This record gives sequence, C-alpha cells and structure tokens, in this order.
Amino acid sequence: MINFLEAPLSDSGRMHLLEHRKPILILLLLVFFGFPPLLLADVAESSEAKEMEFISGGTFTMGREGSSNKTPHEVELSSFFLDTHEVTQADYEKKRGFNPAKFDGPNRPVEQVTWHEANAYCSQLGKRLPTEAEWEYAARGGTETQFYWGDEMQPDHAWFQENSEDATHPVGETKPNSFGLYDMSGNVWEWTGDWYAKRYYEESPKKNPQGPESGEEKVIRGGSWYSGARHLSSATRYWSEPNIRNSNFGFRCARDSEPQQ
Repeated sequence: MINFLEAPLSDSGRMHLLEHRKPILILLLLVFFGFPPLLLADVAESSEAKEMEFISGGTFTMGREGSSNKTPHEVELSSFFLDTHEVTQADYEKKRGFNPAKFDGPNRPVEQVTWHEANAYCSQLGKRLPTEAEWEYAARGGTETQFYWGDEMQPDHAWFQENSEDATHPVGETKPNSFGLYDMSGNVWEWTGDWYAKRYYEESPKKNPQGPESGEEKVIRGGSWYSGARHLSSATRYWSEPNIRNSNFGFRCARDSEPQQ
C-alpha cells in the first residue's frame, strides 16, 4: 500500500517508484476496464518473464589450440537471445512442478536435470537450448583469451573447485561478462542442444552450425562448482549421455531473434 504520509519524493524518486509499481498499475487498469482473465494472466506472466540478453551476431574463432577436440575454426552466427542467468530452482519448479536439485535454494541453479528435461523446459517457454557455437560465442563476450576475463583465473568471476565450498551458489553473484551474462564459467555445467563428436570442428559448416545430426552424448559447457580452473575455459568441451542426472549439470535457454538461414 502506498503511504501518502511519506516525505515528498524527488523527481528521480518518483520515477523509481512508478517503475517499481508499473506491473501492479497495469494490472489494476486492466481489471478496471474489464479485460479478460486470459489477458491478465499473459501480462502477469510477461512481468515475471526470465530476463534474456540480446547477443548480436558475428564471426569469431571457435576452439583453442592444443587439443584434438577443439580445433580452432571460424564460425559465423546470426543474432539470438540468451538467458542472463542459469535457470533457477524457483523458475524450474514453477514450470515443471518439481525440483530435482541436490543443493536446495530457490535462486540456486537447478541441477540434476537430464538433457531431455532441460530441453522440455525451454520448449515450454517458447525457447530452446543454445547450440554449442552460440554458447561459446556468448561466453567469450568478444574475447579471445582462455577465460572471458583474461588468461589467468580470477575467483570473483566463477564458482569452482577452489571457492565453491562443494556446492552451487545463487545465480548472479559473480561478475558478468561483457555481454551481461552471469555464471558462464562455473556453478554448473550447461547443457547445449548439440550432439558431441570429437572431430566435428574439422567438418562443421561455417554459418550457424547445429552440431552432428546424431550421436550418443550431448555437449555440456562452462565447468561447475566441482571443476578445476582449466575446465572453466570458454573453449572447453565436455559431454554426457542425455539421460544422466548430475549435481554438476544445469542449463540456460536461448531464443532466435530471427529465422536462421
């Protein structure tokens, strides 16, 4: 309830107050003018929609010298959107009706989700899992270094083996990359949409690669609370069978900004 006995607000204070209460004001106006319940539900849902970052398309060098499954190669991507944060337990339980996580906490990333469950969650929201190429492009944030902050490990950017205290942490507590994305290194490994093939980089198309047509394991990226620093590199590739549950495995969703060609 608004307290009309409060001290007068500055212009900036009034703007902050109006912005903070905007979703409530919209709902009140819709109710007053008799809009149907379905529309009201849509507005409420949109006001709670998970934040995403727009990732402008471009060309980058994917991979890193020194490993047989990370052959550097040039990739061209269309623009897309990517969740700012890893999907939280609160978000997941709200949509899927249960919380499989080992490390309980509404703002911690959901983990112990299979690839199929992660894919179903994203689909339910009209989204999808990112491709492996999209994931690395977004994680790098325009950099060519080992990590998106440089070539030396900096614990204020990621939860990993040395600082996690053997557990996940609430999303968004470490520093973001230049694209405004949090926890792209550490906290939980993130499922991607691609099947894994060791030599795929040597034969993948340059534009919007989608991964092999089939396979036995799906690609996971980013490292986790359990990982050593070397596994948090932007180029590191790991893989798992899609039906596996692990307290290291979580995900975030992507969405096209335009039809891909």
